Amino acid sequence: MTPLQAAKARCANYQSHDSCLGIAFRDDLSMYPFRREGLPCLLRNCEACPYFEEIVLPQVPPSVAEQYRKSLPADAVTSVRPQRAIKLCPDCRKREVESRKRYCATCAKVRKRKSKRQHMREKRGLAVEKTEISPIGAQTLTKAEITTGYHHPKTSISDASFSTGEGIAQAALGDGESIDTAEQAVAQ
Repeated sequence: MTPLQAAKARCANYQSHDSCLGIAFRDDLSMYPFRREGLPCLLRNCEACPYFEEIVLPQVPPSVAEQYRKSLPADAVTSVRPQRAIKLCPDCRKREVESRKRYCATCAKVRKRKSKRQHMREKRGLAVEKTEISPIGAQTLTKAEITTGYHHPKTSISDASFSTGEGIAQAALGDGESIDTAEQAVAQ
């Protein structure tokens, strides 16, 4: 329900042709004119109406009073006050935050996307942030080759630093001896 609909339904001054009688009541219940009769309703022009504020607003839901207050210009003198303190978004400081919310809808959506992005990066193992001052990051950025296989570069697998059956067999062939089984080769 809008304030104008509330005035049509509940205001005694509102006439069917969108005009106002302009009559209000004093504290001793005597009537007095607060404006000329026959002028258009003040709510049509988004102006403050003292009769509407005093008589009609207490009869309607609080949301109508809030709409009425927001429809008035900033410099309008009115007795209607906000029902609660207005809380601004801590991120943007531009939009009003709804009750039981921490951020406005726009900032909440941006923060949610950022959080999901970060979570998925961590889940995929991509959350490693390399910087140019990091020794690990600099090494991976400058040293492109990937080393795989045997981890000690000075020792190769083909060195004769350890004995194998094949090495003993080659040594025996070089001496002119024959080896029949592997056990004989190991025994020598």
